[in-house]
Amino acid sequence: MAASLSTVKGLCATASKVLAATQCSNLFADHIAKISVQPVRQSMYNPKYVEPIIDKATLEKGLDPDDLRRHRPIKAPTTDISISPLFYDPEILKFTNMMMKAGNKERVREVMRKLFENLKHMQVEKYNKATSESEKAEIECNPVVIFKQGVENCKPLLLVTRVVKGGVAYRVPVCARPNEQRFRAMKWIIESCRDKERRIPMEQKLAWEIMDAYNNQGKAIRRKQEIHRICESNRAFAHLR
Repeated sequence: MAASLSTVKGLCATASKVLAATQCSNLFADHIAKISVQPVRQSMYNPKYVEPIIDKATLEKGLDPDDLRRHRPIKAPTTDISISPLFYDPEILKFTNMMMKAGNKERVREVMRKLFENLKHMQVEKYNKATSESEKAEIECNPVVIFKQGVENCKPLLLVTRVVKGGVAYRVPVCARPNEQRFRAMKWIIESCRDKERRIPMEQKLAWEIMDAYNNQGKAIRRKQEIHRICESNRAFAHLR
């Protein structure tokens, strides 16, 4: 009888130790989970730094007497929110990043500056050679507008995807997403320029290609039309998407 009582006491003691260990492990796991989800500040700035003002209209008005920016340090604006007219536009920034090689972004920025200069010079030359006011009114001299319209003209509406049904692969036309349209248009323009003569400066080749795209001509436009022809020839499989 005494042996059985000691055995029961030993089992109860073991069970209590196991229960206590389980509770401790659960508490420790909850504590670790709380620690892991806490946000970590990854900014290089001290919390006393304030955000910069980007809006030019606000800058022209001046700061209020009780504005914190009068006596607090201000963070430096990043490239994508810069007040520079060249890199403020998201499409120009995206095109710059796509054309960059080996992280040499400063070189690509210089190419973009010269590209807009070439577009401006080409259109101003046409404007000065125009003889009537109606011809001058039709000539666009803003290089940013020409660039955006050229990219817009190269955007494909449809793309082809591979779908396998019953062991047979079909080329199925699908609607292109806006991001995919922009990516394909910019990629085709850059590849068309790189396929040209290497001795010609990149900014000059880009100016020619974008002017052709602006007028619905050039290699990038032909690639878009080829994709559309493939989609048209495979429209019978559109129900498989």
